[in-house]
Amino acid sequence: MKIFLKIFITGILLVIMTACQSGNQSDFDASKNAAGLIQHNVYFYLNEGVTSEETAQFEAGLLALMEIEDIYKSEIGIPASTESRDVTDHKFVYSIFSWFKSLEDQKSYQDHPVHLDFIDKYSHLWANVRVYDSEIISSQ
Repeated sequence: MKIFLKIFITGILLVIMTACQSGNQSDFDASKNAAGLIQHNVYFYLNEGVTSEETAQFEAGLLALMEIEDIYKSEIGIPASTESRDVTDHKFVYSIFSWFKSLEDQKSYQDHPVHLDFIDKYSHLWANVRVYDSEIISSQ
C-alpha cells in the first residue's frame, strides 16, 4: 500500500509540474494575440568595411537588447535569401523585431540604459537605421 501511495503522489506531482511548465511558456502567438501590441521593427545597414569581429560584437549587442524586461517578445533577423524584386530590400545587415504590451513599455525600452549603451557603443558601425513602429490593429 505504501508503494502505491508513493507512485500515486509522484504521478500527481508530475502532472502538476507539467501543467506549471506549459503555463510558463510564452503565450505569444503573433498570428492570434498581437492585436493591441506595439511592434517595433528596426533595420540596420552597417558601414562598408565593418570587420567580422565588429559584426560579432554588434550581434552580441543586439542579443543584450533582447534581454530588456520591457520587451514582450523579440527576434533578430538577417536578410532572407528570397528572390530579388523591385520591392524587396536585402541591403540591411540585421533586423530586430520587438513587441511591447503598451506604449509605456516601448518608451521605457527606449530610455533603458542597455538600449542607450547599445546606441553609444555601436552607432558608429551603421550607415543607416530604419525604424518602423506599428500599433497592431488586427491579427488573424
